Amino acid sequence: MSFVLHVQPRAQLGSGVKRVRRDGFVPGVMYGQGEEAVPIQFKELDLLRLLRSGGSAHLIELHGLGPNPVHVLLREVQRHPTRHTILHADFYRVRMDTPVRAEVPVHFVGESDAIRAGAVLIHHLDRIEVECLPADIPEAFVVDLSRLVHVDDVIRVADLTVPPRVTLHHEADEIVVSLTVPRAVAIEEEAAAEPTAAEPEVIRKGKAEKEEEGE
Repeated sequence: MSFVLHVQPRAQLGSGVKRVRRDGFVPGVMYGQGEEAVPIQFKELDLLRLLRSGGSAHLIELHGLGPNPVHVLLREVQRHPTRHTILHADFYRVRMDTPVRAEVPVHFVGESDAIRAGAVLIHHLDRIEVECLPADIPEAFVVDLSRLVHVDDVIRVADLTVPPRVTLHHEADEIVVSLTVPRAVAIEEEAAAEPTAAEPEVIRKGKAEKEEEGE
């Protein structure tokens, strides 16, 4: 699956990027494959739409740099620390016949009886690192939560359905998602398991002596 982003060559460099932003564009750069880096600019709304559609981990076609689209992967998005607007974006140029590494999101489906009963879901991996040809990058890894029946159930990397020609860069026994009991319940169970402290013998002896003196 590929996404499309319309871009333009960018002439302003260095401090000139302020003018780019004033004109309503976001500065970016395309690099990789031993070729010269190309400054570009694009509309922020166009990239936001692409990100919301899941394009951050997938093959992107940049249109506007020549007669043919350029295939890239989004490597970094810089945002303003308070306004969270996009300040800059880096795109890595890829060759369709050369394997690349990418991070593919994990999507969760289904319902777990254990979660409905009060168990807490713990996400250990939200993305899976893969290596494959750009055209073979999976859209997502789908994890069915209905497989989690008991509190000690887990779903591991080995349980994922991996498409052909895709290699995962994770250990097979690495946990993707697991369950745990709510903290309040765990504290109550620990308290119930603790033995009741016996009354010290010296206190019992003291009480007995006082009773004898009273007689």
